[in-house]
Amino acid sequence: MKKELFYKEMLYHASLSPFKAMLENGILSGDDYRVIDTIMRAKYSPIFVEKSYQISLDNKRE
Repeated sequence: MKKELFYKEMLYHASLSPFKAMLENGILSGDDYRVIDTIMRAKYSPIFVEKSYQISLDNKRE
């Protein structure tokens, strides 16, 4: 794994960590957490994560 990919992977997990704690403590809802996770995945493109939380953030209806 290249250093850049490893760095992005670490940043993703480090960025999401406080939100996981907030979810566990009931401060965030599951929906809020999924939105944050989707944004972080788009930003960091982690490769060692399941795709289960990715949701569409496009609110436009066609």
